[in-house]
Amino acid sequence: MAAAFAEAWARPDLTAQQWWEQLAPLCEPAFGRTLRTVDPARVPATRITGRPVAVQPPKDGRATYRVATDAGTLSVALAAIDGRWVAVDNDFVRTVR
Repeated sequence: MAAAFAEAWARPDLTAQQWWEQLAPLCEPAFGRTLRTVDPARVPATRITGRPVAVQPPKDGRATYRVATDAGTLSVALAAIDGRWVAVDNDFVRTVR
């Protein structure tokens, strides 16, 4: 799930509607609504460069992963809701060059 979210998130080439339509099914509804306000053209990453690494392995219905991108590190928080894992938050730390 973290990989799927990261792949969909790192698409600044899409329109806002296309970007949101790819991400929304991967998200908890409230988080999905929050992402609707994001302009994907401002997303700094254009591709994923590594596999998700568990920062907080799945336990008690929660997990957090870091995913390397061409512009920095994306953190994705997941929760098990109604029997499936969904994204509930994300953060991005840009690589200093």
